[in-house]
Amino acid sequence: MSQKAISAKPAGLKKKGPTFNQWLNRQKHKVKQAPFWKNVLLNIFLLILFTGLVYVLIYPVIYIVSTSLKSQADMLDSTTVWVPKHPSLSNYPAAFEAIDYLAGLKNTLIIAVTTTVLQTITCSFIGYGFARFKFKEKNLIFALVILTLIIPVQTIVLPQYLQYRTFDIFGIFTAITGGPINLVNTFVPLILPSFFGVGLKSGLFIYLFRQFYRGMPKELEEAGYIDGCGPFRTYMRIMWPNATAPMVSVILLSFVWHWNDVFEPDMYLESANRTLAVRLVNITSAITGSSEVTNLTYVIPTKYAGCGLFILPLIIVYLVGQRYFVEGMERAGIVG
Repeated sequence: MSQKAISAKPAGLKKKGPTFNQWLNRQKHKVKQAPFWKNVLLNIFLLILFTGLVYVLIYPVIYIVSTSLKSQADMLDSTTVWVPKHPSLSNYPAAFEAIDYLAGLKNTLIIAVTTTVLQTITCSFIGYGFARFKFKEKNLIFALVILTLIIPVQTIVLPQYLQYRTFDIFGIFTAITGGPINLVNTFVPLILPSFFGVGLKSGLFIYLFRQFYRGMPKELEEAGYIDGCGPFRTYMRIMWPNATAPMVSVILLSFVWHWNDVFEPDMYLESANRTLAVRLVNITSAITGSSEVTNLTYVIPTKYAGCGLFILPLIIVYLVGQRYFVEGMERAGIVG
């Protein structure tokens, strides 16, 4: 940055007046000289605000853990609220068996990991194209990409379901097998959209990568072109390796959203292929053998134990990548 830009004066200062640094020092001095009671009130306000935010975020987790440890006696005791009087871990094995945790975990990991990898690759590639290349109706196409964020998946799920029910590509499968193929109750309807950059929340991921690549110096690409690299090779060898921050953000968001998704897995998958989220929704019928039960008191601790088993992998993933996630979101939002 030039010395002229550094010494720029804020609006309202005369041309021959103090420099910006002198003006800034005066403002800092004014803050330091603020009345003591104002600083105290500000600190109290911030403490209350952040305490409320932490409570809103942590309360569900505390409630899940507390309820999952309650015994049947605790559930029937109205005086037991947060701390169980007769804590028990028996609800976790019951939930583990009721939702067939290992089978559900395997299905969920296959879908979440595959779609996350595909979305990260395709959305990065598309975002780089929007950031660096000029083509006809570029702004219109990008606006349509952003528009996908506000279109509910429920509005297009029926034609998608019918398409996957009788899947064919220009009559190729009909010519080979004698008719269209049925992809329902397979993982293909959940994975295939991510391969083409139109998966769950792909519009947001394309936007994040576009913003990041727009902020990268063009000199990096020019150096690649001088070395004889084409556009694709420049992207793979220079731009892609430097996109770690938004990449981790996209990986975390995509993984969590696919992990939590209930609507589409419930629509396309049946019985043994169902994910953990769908199994958790149906845990009551899995425990009781019927979806119509009048007294669910004894089922509640097992349901919350299932919730604890469900969110445990997400907590581990977040703890591992939270630093990169915050950094990626900040860097993606710097440039407009």
